[in-house]
Parts: sequence; C-alpha cells; structure tokens
Amino acid sequence: MTKPYSEAFKRKMVERLIGKNAVSATELARETGLRQQNLSRWLSDARSLPMVASDRPKQRTWTVAEKARIVADAANLDGDRLTAFLGREGVKLAELERWRLALDDRETSSTAMAKRVRSLERELARKEKALAEAAALLVLKKKVDHLLEEEDEDDDTDKGNDR
Repeated sequence: MTKPYSEAFKRKMVERLIGKNAVSATELARETGLRQQNLSRWLSDARSLPMVASDRPKQRTWTVAEKARIVADAANLDGDRLTAFLGREGVKLAELERWRLALDDRETSSTAMAKRVRSLERELARKEKALAEAAALLVLKKKVDHLLEEEDEDDDTDKGNDR
C-alpha cells in the first residue's frame, strides 16, 4: 500500500516543480526518492485547481491613453514634485521611463513603418505591372499559336487539293 502524503508536503513538492529554481519531476524524484509519476500527478492536480487570490494586491492595468497622460503630465515635473505625482498616480519611476521610451519608439517606428509601407506599395505596383505584361504576352502567344495552327491546317488542306 502507498504511503499517504500530507497536503502541505505535496504543495511543497509542487512548489519545487514550478517555483523559482524549478526542477523537473524526474530530477526531484531522484533527489527525494519519490516516484516521478506521483510528482507529475500532484503537479497536474495543482494546475487543475482554481486560482486562489493571493495576498498581493492586483497590479493595475493601464490604458494607452492613461499612460500617455501620465507621461505628458510628468514631463514638466522633477525631483520631489515628480515623486509626489507618481505616488498619487500609483506609478513607479521605472514604469514611467518604460512608458516614455515606448512612446518615443512608437513615434520613430510609425515614421519607419510609413516608409516601409510606401516601399512595399511601390514594389507591389511594379510586380502587378510585370504580372499584367506577362499575362498579355501569354495571350499573344496563344493567339500566335492558334494562327500558326490555322495556317498549318490551311496548308494541309491546300496540299490535299493539289493531289
């Protein structure tokens, strides 16, 4: 008969499988002497449980408009006034800098994107023109082939009448 393990022990093992510095079930089995199948089952069971609310407050998700407003408002502030403003808004300085850089990148990337779009549109127009020319050449080739076939048939008919 198998030895029953406490829920606390199972949670501890699952934490080793998914937490910081996680190890594989096989490696943990070798380390602890437990069966790898048990560890894998405990992990599967833990993943199927509904998420329980954590003690940490949920981090706020910001809209693009909110981020832009905060970056714009913070642009004119420095030192203690900036610190107080960020505290009221609930934003960390690192977040503000990340948002500011993202907005700067967005401006430069939108210009680069517009140039790329224009370049692709020119290339597309060139290829469409080449495709139209190729289609016209195919139509002409078919007409020439058809005319040559008719000429051969006429020659064959004329040769048949000469006999």
